[in-house]
Amino acid sequence: MTAKVDKRVELLGIVARLAEYPEYCRNDNAPYIADIHAHFDRYKTHPLIELMRRLKKENSIGYDAVVRMALHLGQPPGLKPIVPFTNRIPEERWSKENAEKFIDLLRQFYAETRCGDFFDSQHTRYEHAEKAYNKQLRHIDLKWFPAYYGINSEDTFHLIVGLGNGSNCYGLSIDRPDRTRDIFSIMGAWMFDADGNPVFTPEMLPTVVHEFGHSFANAHIRRHENDLGEAAGRIFGQVSEAMKRQAYANSTIMLSESLVRVSVIRYLLNHGDTTAATRQVKQDIAQGFLWMSKLSRLLTTYEKQRNAYPTMESFMPRIVEFFNNTADQIDRWPRFVSIEEFENGDNQVDPDLKTLTIRFDRPMFGGYGFGYGPLGQEHFPLKKVNGYPNDRTITIDIALKPNFEYQINLLSIGFFSTEGWPIKNTLIRFKTGSKK
Repeated sequence: MTAKVDKRVELLGIVARLAEYPEYCRNDNAPYIADIHAHFDRYKTHPLIELMRRLKKENSIGYDAVVRMALHLGQPPGLKPIVPFTNRIPEERWSKENAEKFIDLLRQFYAETRCGDFFDSQHTRYEHAEKAYNKQLRHIDLKWFPAYYGINSEDTFHLIVGLGNGSNCYGLSIDRPDRTRDIFSIMGAWMFDADGNPVFTPEMLPTVVHEFGHSFANAHIRRHENDLGEAAGRIFGQVSEAMKRQAYANSTIMLSESLVRVSVIRYLLNHGDTTAATRQVKQDIAQGFLWMSKLSRLLTTYEKQRNAYPTMESFMPRIVEFFNNTADQIDRWPRFVSIEEFENGDNQVDPDLKTLTIRFDRPMFGGYGFGYGPLGQEHFPLKKVNGYPNDRTITIDIALKPNFEYQINLLSIGFFSTEGWPIKNTLIRFKTGSKK
């Protein structure tokens, strides 16, 4: 497998940018984005772009739906569907009628905008990106995926560097008529050198594993959606704010992400990288997947008992049971209760106050994790953590000034109950009054 910049993905990214899809309008890759606008801005009123705007509004086309369409087409200029379009192919949000209208206009757009000339002009940039990523690919163990999920497959893996889709990454697969499958990890670019060329580091490899993992994990969640539905809904209700910030709009996506993310953790542990695995667990918990440590421990049973559980599908009843139990334990997740000295959100806090006492609703393990709020370091008053005078209370020293706003983030990666559940990220905010 070698990394490639794919003209289909770049073309659809350009179209989504012209149609002002926010997720495709990041400008981190400044030189490339400038070239796109210089070449294509005059075509913002093209019928294709108008159709894309309508589909965004009426059908919620965006994010992975854009890339999914790209991968269901042959290379330009032909752009013929790889498999016949239906109301479910390339994706339900498109519909057969809209998809067929789209590709007719896409071919017109490609010709009228001289898109081939644009791609020719970017050859050096694309080649540089491919070389930069291919330096890291020797570290990816592709055989692990079918072995871990317990399937025999003729899958072909593809890594696509998406320079025009911002920092977003996607994991998709295409089922071909001959029953083979193409599995894609589409990697955005978010780090660049002084010349504006993308930079890829070993720390990005877990994201590659993550995106490939979707092609294996998602189907298991879909097959057990009815068994998981009620519990998933209850869990999602507790973490929906954090999920929606990441464009995970429903409980099914949340569970698919959970299985993918725990697979990344297990991949890292299976390949001896405990440091990266620990970092991944903390990152997942911070993003609202509060059950990730416990789910990872459950998968050790799967790994140690492959005679009893030869496939991930055979282990899914245990995963269903896990999420049902997790939903039943929601009331046992620890919660921030109060600040002893004032109410959270108070606007008249005494600026001479030196200590803050934070209470939780149940016994805590004894660790802690504090972070800046949205206002940043200047508004973070913590000077010293004193510790736990009892198992439900932690005290900290603070330094305040009059008429100033402060924020302290209680981080889920630092506060755990004695039962091993983390709190949700919780923002303490207050404003001081005038000095007495």
